Amino acid sequence: MIRPMPTDRANRILEITRTYDAPREEVFRYLVEPALIAQWWGPDGFSTPVDHVLVEARPGGPHRKTMVLESAEIAAGMGVPVGTPFPDSAVVLEILPPELLVLTSEAQPEMGLVERTVTRIELHAEGPNRTRLVLVDGPYADMMAPHAESGWTQQLAKLERLLAS
Repeated sequence: MIRPMPTDRANRILEITRTYDAPREEVFRYLVEPALIAQWWGPDGFSTPVDHVLVEARPGGPHRKTMVLESAEIAAGMGVPVGTPFPDSAVVLEILPPELLVLTSEAQPEMGLVERTVTRIELHAEGPNRTRLVLVDGPYADMMAPHAESGWTQQLAKLERLLAS
């Protein structure tokens, strides 16, 4: 079983659980279909244009998303201009539709990501029309972990709103 593991430089592993009022197959589609990913990927103040998403839902396939900063307030706080791209060039490590997606992303030290990360997303059926999503992600350095957790929390809230509509 592929899971994120702590290292000396990055020892924080995030675990977030959400339950959605949608069948597991539908939730899984939002993890692997570019047009659906584009609707929820990125925390508040960011968007992900569909032409910035490339996914091949197979082991070794790309799972690339590039968020674009839209918030002037966040841009000012980060010291970057509105429109700055934030790429995530993940690769699919493991996939078992509709219950599992495991991704890995290389280290991006310039963004505070000092180690390669692994994102494990498990989908558990809770009856015919409910899905429990369990996300395990990391490792993160202490200074980056709260940002990653906040980003995932906001993204998963966007996904919840989409699934409820």
